[in-house]
Amino acid sequence: PTIGDSKTAQGSVSATGAFTSNMTGLSPDTTYHVRAYATNTGGTAYGNQASFTTRAQAAIVTTQAVTHIGETTATGHGNITNLGAPPPTQHGVCWNTTGSPTTADSKTEEGAAHATGAFTSSMTGLSPDTTYHVRAYATDAVGTSYGNEVSFTTHTQAPTVTTQAVTAIGTTTATGNGNITELGAPNPTQHGVCWNTTGTPTIGDSKTA
Repeated sequence: PTIGDSKTAQGSVSATGAFTSNMTGLSPDTTYHVRAYATNTGGTAYGNQASFTTRAQAAIVTTQAVTHIGETTATGHGNITNLGAPPPTQHGVCWNTTGSPTTADSKTEEGAAHATGAFTSSMTGLSPDTTYHVRAYATDAVGTSYGNEVSFTTHTQAPTVTTQAVTAIGTTTATGNGNITELGAPNPTQHGVCWNTTGTPTIGDSKTA
């Protein structure tokens, strides 16, 4: 490097001795070559060259509200506002049911990030009627950066039930038979059989409780 490159200017000097000079405006994760210099009317003298590499800079990521919430799926949203240096090698969203999720919990993996901007990530394997806490994340050489935490609750899931043949049929009574094959979430608060004389009975018709 020469004084034609980036430099500090400490002014005149009237005695020999050591000095320090603050270098600013550097880029993260970048190798620089440095030489001390002194200029007088005879020209500019340079010292030997030293090199150093600035520290890597963590990415900055934020978390947006979860959308497309279903019974077992949802869409997470994040935004990488600063790639850091070097850029992230992995990014996505992570979630749990207790709060402050990390990549040790459930997560998506969207791969390396090469530009700032918003991203979406499909969350699967969720449980119905359950509250989840979500954070966007970006992992790079510095470590893992997390966005703010958002929460959402998955939709309830209807139970699944089948009807079997009616038994013990008498003149004014009979026994209805059903089978709950899936409880859904939350669990049913009432169940039984319903009937009418016209077809497609509902709980607006006669029913057991």
